[in-house]
Amino acid sequence: MYAGPEIKKWSALAFALLLLTGGALKAAIADESKQLVIVGIEGKLEFSRAGSQSWDPSYTNQHLLPGDRLRTGQHSRATFQFGGTMGNLDQNSSLLVPDPAEKPVIPLLEGIFYFFHRDKPDQYRLRTPMASAVVRGTEFVIKIEPGGATTITLLEGAADIQTTNETISLSGKEQLVLAPGAKPVRTPVLDAMNVIQWRLYYPAVLDLEELPLNDSEREALRKSISSYHDGDLLRALEDYPENRQPYSVAERVYQAGLMLAVGRVDEAQSILPQTGDLNRPAEALRELIAAVQFREFHRTQPAKLASEWLAESYYLQSRASIDPEALDKALAAAGQAVAASTNFGFAWARLAELEFSFGKTGPALDALERALKLTPRNAQAMALQGFLFSAQNRITRALQSFEQAIALDNGLANGWLGRGLCRIKKGDAAGGYLDLLTAAALEPQRSLLRSYLGKAYADAGDDAHATHELKLALELDPKDPTGWLYSALHKQQQNRINEAITDLETSQELNDSRSLFRSRFLLDEDRAVRSANLASIYRDAGMTDVSVREAAKAVTYDYANDSAHLFLADSYNELRDPTRFNLRYETVWFNEMLLANLLAPVGGGRLSQHVSQQEYSRLFEANGFGLANSTLYRSDGRLEELASQYGTFDRTSYSFDLDYQHNDGVRPNNSLNSIEWYTTFKQQLTPADTALVLIKYENYHSGDNFQYYDPTNARPHFKFDEYQEPIIFGAWHHEWSPNIHTLLLGGRISQEQNFSDKKASQLLLVEDSAGATYASDFEPFDVTYRNQLELYSVELCQIFQWDRVNLTFGARYQAGEIRTESSFTNPPSGLAVLFSNPVAYGNFSEDVERITGYGYLTLEPINHVRIIGGLAYDDISYPSNFRNQLISGGQNSK
Repeated sequence: MYAGPEIKKWSALAFALLLLTGGALKAAIADESKQLVIVGIEGKLEFSRAGSQSWDPSYTNQHLLPGDRLRTGQHSRATFQFGGTMGNLDQNSSLLVPDPAEKPVIPLLEGIFYFFHRDKPDQYRLRTPMASAVVRGTEFVIKIEPGGATTITLLEGAADIQTTNETISLSGKEQLVLAPGAKPVRTPVLDAMNVIQWRLYYPAVLDLEELPLNDSEREALRKSISSYHDGDLLRALEDYPENRQPYSVAERVYQAGLMLAVGRVDEAQSILPQTGDLNRPAEALRELIAAVQFREFHRTQPAKLASEWLAESYYLQSRASIDPEALDKALAAAGQAVAASTNFGFAWARLAELEFSFGKTGPALDALERALKLTPRNAQAMALQGFLFSAQNRITRALQSFEQAIALDNGLANGWLGRGLCRIKKGDAAGGYLDLLTAAALEPQRSLLRSYLGKAYADAGDDAHATHELKLALELDPKDPTGWLYSALHKQQQNRINEAITDLETSQELNDSRSLFRSRFLLDEDRAVRSANLASIYRDAGMTDVSVREAAKAVTYDYANDSAHLFLADSYNELRDPTRFNLRYETVWFNEMLLANLLAPVGGGRLSQHVSQQEYSRLFEANGFGLANSTLYRSDGRLEELASQYGTFDRTSYSFDLDYQHNDGVRPNNSLNSIEWYTTFKQQLTPADTALVLIKYENYHSGDNFQYYDPTNARPHFKFDEYQEPIIFGAWHHEWSPNIHTLLLGGRISQEQNFSDKKASQLLLVEDSAGATYASDFEPFDVTYRNQLELYSVELCQIFQWDRVNLTFGARYQAGEIRTESSFTNPPSGLAVLFSNPVAYGNFSEDVERITGYGYLTLEPINHVRIIGGLAYDDISYPSNFRNQLISGGQNSK
């Protein structure tokens, strides 16, 4: 019900992959543009071939032919696709399938129709007995009475309505009433929800054990009640005896609950009792209607029955935008519902839904298992199972669950949403985007579905539709930060940096009041996402220092958030020395990148060092290979090559990254040649365990790349070489729950550094026979230095996150060996007789050992005020002098 740059110039191949994705969506729409296809059926849908008088049952994925007729039965609904338009038929509605002309005309015969039009303007027309409508990218409802009177309600966009006498242009939210023999009447639409209430989704809330149906009623309704107990609302309505009049108030309540399943709100309300003992379950249905339509509801008495508690749970969720505690209350109400009726399958499904939304996967699975055991044909429960499988990266199994949910209830938008995301993950971009289009058309009042559809259009390269959907998402629920987030990301990709910053800052401000299922812990995660993305946008605006600050805030909000660490790594990456000669930011960058890759789910992070990721969500990641390349060549001889080949296949991700640099320099001995190679593999072992392997190779050769105020001070003979052959790390991540993580890291560092210089000025001290220094001077010597490090490291880190409290602690042990060799040669000619050859030589091998413990506690006594404390212990033993000439043996410790 609710579901809540630096812009890099990539190679033609990478760009082509994006074009292919967008082209797949457009091709899919084009393939279907001249056929009307049945997408979903709720109840009874029939078709009649052109020229025939007989009617046959229709079926999903049916392609109708020109001249065919289509009609729905009583208490039935259907969804069809015609090119880039989704259409819905209400009960007792009929239309004629158009001829595939260049601009076809769809005759609407009778009933109520909702059109979700995303084709190019004026691609076809709609004809009613009273007028025809020129479609220009709009959403509207057309109601045709048996006598031909027509009401056209425009929900957004614009349309031209042609009558026999005039053309009337509608824009915004306007309604036009056309009646035989009367002038057209145009009025504003004050409440769009009333116009589309027949299209909204109403879940089941009635516990039939609380309805005192007598024996004869239960026998007459046996098939319907059996289907209801199985969780299949549409089948229960279909099995309800045709033309049966309820014999009791209890049966009227049951019938009203079934009518809501197909959006018959007015009919349901008309038969609900107003007083008496059965007013409680009737009030539960009224509260559900208020929840779905986001209206206020005032209880006449405290909830007591399981049906009441379940309806209360939905209602409380609908008030989450104005009550920060509403979601906790909604979860508590669902718990009360299962406590009041332990065999109430719909209540168990609702409890599972809320537990999962709070990140409590274990309790959610337990509740869902109970729900599916009690109501095996519950479409909502089946869709939730799909989302749980998807969270575990079991995409194939998730896809099966979503398809089962759709088969059980074509009108469940969550089923289409989930299947669309899985199809994109599997590489079926076009099919996935069409599923997202269907989801938005089924529940057009849900801003979240518009946000996802907008993101889908953006991923497909359709900026116009992306902007349109994101704008609608903001209009539908301006307090939901999801639309603002996606709008900001879309504007960032369009290089509209200032607007992107404004939208994302708005998203941050609205975060606490979002109308999705969110616990406080997940709200902190959302803050981290927004701060991380804001850091990215500030970086694109050239505000690197601000970017680092925002990214650091994101890590503070949620230390276990891979996106926060990723963007902090990206922010530090902007500060790294392009020549890799100054290593000031190398350690923090590498540490944050490693944390991001370790914490991210398979397919959800960015293993590649060079591929830009614009947002946190992994829902639009698809299986398959990827290739990216960036080449920079300058006339001064500088060449930079960044290349990545990466891929994700269900539970396995990998990347191969090359960073090559050649620079002739801008002064003598300022050249540089560097090759860095990263190989990264990540494997999901269980739903809670992932393993990561990282291998790095480096071959670095440089002249004097130090920075000087006076370039004449540069050293013409300085040479520096570094080799990492290789660095190997293995890591393991166990997620006990979304707020409890254990990280284990172990690896081997193998590094060699060499430098040499000629006529390098060295301090020369002259001592007397007693060892006292009586003179000093600086004299030129040739210098060579070699350092070899072999170090083994293991670290264990534990992360706990609670409401307003974060605790991170861990320990690290490192041990290895440092081998150092250095020499002075070629003394000044006047002093050569005073020295042997070499002048000085040292060759030592010493052990190094380090034991570290740390702990950091973050408290948030009030919103946005944090108190951070930390404690660290460090015990290290290392060679006394292995860096400075003249090197010497021995150990120091501290």
